[in-house]
Amino acid sequence: MDATTLDYQTLKKQLGASAREIEQWWSDPRWKNTKRIYSAQDVAARRGTFPPIQYPSSVQAKKLYKVLQEHRKRGTVARTFGALDPIHISQMAKYLDTIYVSGWQCSSTASTSNEPGPDLADYPMDTVPNKVDHLFKAQLFHDRKQLENRAKATSQKELDAQGPPIDYMTPIIADGDAGHGGLTAVFKLTKMFIERGAAGIHMEDQTSTNKKCGHMAGRCVIPVQEHVNRLSTVRMCADIMHSDLVIVARTDSEAATLISSTIDVRDHYYVVGATNPEVEDQPFAEVMDKAILAGASSSELAQIEAQWCKKAGLKLFHEAFAEELQKSNVSNKERVLAEFQRKVGPYTGTPHREAQKLAKKLLGHEVYFNWDVPRVREGLYRYQGGTQCAVMRARAFAPFADLVWMESNYPDYPQAKQFAEGVREEFPNHMLAYNLSPSFNWTKAMSTEEQGTFIERLGKLGYNWQFITLAGLHTTALAVNNFSREFAKHGMKAYAQNVQQKEMDEGVDVLKHQKWSGAEYIDSLLKLAQGGVSATAAMGQGVTEDQFKEDKSKL
Repeated sequence: MDATTLDYQTLKKQLGASAREIEQWWSDPRWKNTKRIYSAQDVAARRGTFPPIQYPSSVQAKKLYKVLQEHRKRGTVARTFGALDPIHISQMAKYLDTIYVSGWQCSSTASTSNEPGPDLADYPMDTVPNKVDHLFKAQLFHDRKQLENRAKATSQKELDAQGPPIDYMTPIIADGDAGHGGLTAVFKLTKMFIERGAAGIHMEDQTSTNKKCGHMAGRCVIPVQEHVNRLSTVRMCADIMHSDLVIVARTDSEAATLISSTIDVRDHYYVVGATNPEVEDQPFAEVMDKAILAGASSSELAQIEAQWCKKAGLKLFHEAFAEELQKSNVSNKERVLAEFQRKVGPYTGTPHREAQKLAKKLLGHEVYFNWDVPRVREGLYRYQGGTQCAVMRARAFAPFADLVWMESNYPDYPQAKQFAEGVREEFPNHMLAYNLSPSFNWTKAMSTEEQGTFIERLGKLGYNWQFITLAGLHTTALAVNNFSREFAKHGMKAYAQNVQQKEMDEGVDVLKHQKWSGAEYIDSLLKLAQGGVSATAAMGQGVTEDQFKEDKSKL
């Protein structure tokens, strides 16, 4: 056997062993509901020759999945909010079992370009991964610091005096937005998140070029399959990196008004078209372009658009059919409508051409419907989302994600119930996520009593992970606003009484900020490196934090 044959046989043997290891990994119950459109052999061939690495983020992903599954079984909720910095995550760890990192917060406070702005996903694609890296390293540091401090105990009594340890390694779920580009960008973004400590990420079905905050107007989604491809790419990247990354699939279709393409038949039911043939030769985009070139003002353009849309008779095709049916001489209209709806519905995925053929068969004539003439100037099609649309998409995404999430405009319990029941009708045990957004006016949406039970009520519907995206931002803003005002009025009394004394009363560890920052831990490293003593120890004699030590002579 020559060297070439030997190398070939060795290569095949190595790839086979790697594929078997991957198949063994995938046989874990963790993956029983996960769909992959590629094989273990495909992944093995793309891993390279370097020995597989267990990324810390994968350890955290396993932990996150276990936390979420426990909540699912108990009908309880993992609740959290968007963290801005190490102070946030060190305090959140005392009470919460997950951490969220918001793209909105990063866009406004942590862009790697240092240029703040609204949540349009136009910040550099490494922005959120860098924030995850920032927070994850802080988690590791506080975890090391705590263990070193507890290791100083010389008895059970001393250890008990420190209280129970805080689990600083709270799994992080981060915002992947719409992927920041095509599938290669999605792959690279996922890789960055895994390398930098994210236990999970969420990916939404908006276009990456027209991405908006989920509570802004003008939202444009992509075809169902295009987002499935994104989710599959995220999982493929995680598989290549041997990561148990948790994936949350978000749909923004509930309030979507635009879609980038009509290529996917599952979207056809929700695409808006013109029902008046008189606009056939007056496409909306051409009418608007002509008006703009003629110098029309913004208000005039808005009026022109409203007039054109009214004339066009914009509707969904099933609405147009129902109207034509009512105007027709067809007998037993209810039976005919029911026959149409059995074959053309929100979840049937019926191609538009088949719906048109069926309509002609039932009515005896064609129903005029044109979804090209109303296209907007950016080339996008008009779309009418809604809860049923979100359910349809969530069902398509569920096999490729661990949780599904419908972004909504209001904290509407009946709507949340409709979505949960719609998804779980097909996927009974699938986990759901819910954005408890600060964009909602909670004081108007429900009573104080309802606010207090909202999370638990959603939890019973299957919303295992719930989060206030921007609570870190808002609580920081409120605290700094209040302190600034009081400090300007009352000087040091404001700090001493409203901050420092309250830190003492509440047992907030940042009171002793030198210790919180790890000064004692770093001193221990210096002493260890120098044989047990250091004349330059930061927490040695003369450190001001001695002022906070309890005076035992007064007890």
